[in-house]
Amino acid sequence: MNLGHEVVGIAACNTTAIKLARAHAPDLGLVDLHLARQTSGAEAAALMRADLGIPSIVVSGSLHELAEADIAPVAMLGKPFNPMKLHAAIRDVDDGRDQLARAVK
Repeated sequence: MNLGHEVVGIAACNTTAIKLARAHAPDLGLVDLHLARQTSGAEAAALMRADLGIPSIVVSGSLHELAEADIAPVAMLGKPFNPMKLHAAIRDVDDGRDQLARAVK
């Protein structure tokens, strides 16, 4: 399903996720909590937000393990998820960014 956004990369582990974020500076990260090599998507999301200012949507079958305060996701979706709910969450992030830009002008 094409939601009108460009995917800049797919990362199996948090090291790759952080490298991709630094290289491409995406507007948003879609992050699972459990990644390959027993790495943490939560750690990747926290670093992307703190160091790069990149917000994340958490998409995981393990939302019960998430301490929201650790990464401050802009949205959380449990697996399996409906693609339209993902689209709505991304649209909400885009709308919030647009409202902030208008308020600053």
